Amino acid sequence: MSRPIRGRRSERAAAIVESAITLPVFLFVIFATLEFGLAFRSYLTLTNTTREATRFATTLGRDIDADFQLVYGIRGSMTEVRNATVEQIIIFEATGPTSTTASGALNACRSGSVAGLCNSYTGAALTTAASGWGCGTTSPDRFWCPNTRKVALADPPDYVGIYIRVRHQGLTGAIGMTKTFEDEVVMRMEATSS
Repeated sequence: MSRPIRGRRSERAAAIVESAITLPVFLFVIFATLEFGLAFRSYLTLTNTTREATRFATTLGRDIDADFQLVYGIRGSMTEVRNATVEQIIIFEATGPTSTTASGALNACRSGSVAGLCNSYTGAALTTAASGWGCGTTSPDRFWCPNTRKVALADPPDYVGIYIRVRHQGLTGAIGMTKTFEDEVVMRMEATSS
């Protein structure tokens, strides 16, 4: 009768060893799935926010508060994703629908604002109060002032582009899921008769 007891003990010990081996693998798969899902959510929110902001920019035209509205709208949309932080927003004058900040003169916009070409917002500019905007001498939107944008039917309207870069911070740290995502959209500004 002692043999069946030993057999049960060895089966229990084997089950404990198997559990000790498979549990970390199972938990890793669960955490990795969670991390990739959260990163994908950050990316989808970014792409959706970029498109919505660009569409909104095309309708704002020469509104002096255009960049203020855009920057605060973008920040608001991205705060829904708790583990993604906006690092940079660039609002730029594109030469056409295929313009990007990755090449040509617009490449300089990734380093900072360029007069007559783009407004680049990072750090403190992202939290500037409404009274600090309006194309004043120290306003963050003074480089490509919204009230200088072309929207008249007689003169072809400008193309406006928005570039957003966010940093996604992993939640669990299980797989080191810190990633930088960026998106960029260009659209033609809506023309007005005046």
